[in-house]
Amino acid sequence: MVDYPPYMMAYGKIGEIFKKIQEATVPPKYTNDFIYTKLGLKSSSYRPSTGFLKRLGFVDDSSVPTEAYREYRDPQKSKYIMARQIKLSYKELFSASEYAYKLSKDEIIAKLNTLLGTAADNKVTPTVAASFLALCELADFEGEIPEGEEVSDEPSQAVYPDYSRKLGLSYTINLNLPATTDIEVFNAIFKALKENLLI
Repeated sequence: MVDYPPYMMAYGKIGEIFKKIQEATVPPKYTNDFIYTKLGLKSSSYRPSTGFLKRLGFVDDSSVPTEAYREYRDPQKSKYIMARQIKLSYKELFSASEYAYKLSKDEIIAKLNTLLGTAADNKVTPTVAASFLALCELADFEGEIPEGEEVSDEPSQAVYPDYSRKLGLSYTINLNLPATTDIEVFNAIFKALKENLLI
């Protein structure tokens, strides 16, 4: 299985997601409900942003916003925070090319195919490259942090899948529903399940 760097199929929406993150308050958890109600992003194509932000280190494994998420909301720091998280999340790409953010999309695709061992006609690497470039538009890799501003020296770690630890476990949840004909009771129960278990 190829371990691709972070990407979103709807990479054209990446800029809008981070714009909304700067505008909204920090949630206890970054959930589909938060995306829909607080960020106002109604399309289902925004839902994969949770996993995308995890891979970038903006939310943790439990979907809780990290320090990088909080720092990014400061317009004076956001471009530097993004550059830091990009370098961390695409570290192999930057190891292959120190100035990866200056490469063209085709050059990035070629680098990715070499690094990942994928074929030249691979269908995913163009999406990874487009996602990378969309993030780079939100970053400043060469500027200096404004005087008086500080950026944490402890970057939020990007989350990578650990395939070596996958045990193939599964679990079953038994739900005892109350004896009622009130549909609102069932709506509340399944809404709670969706928000807390089906993220």
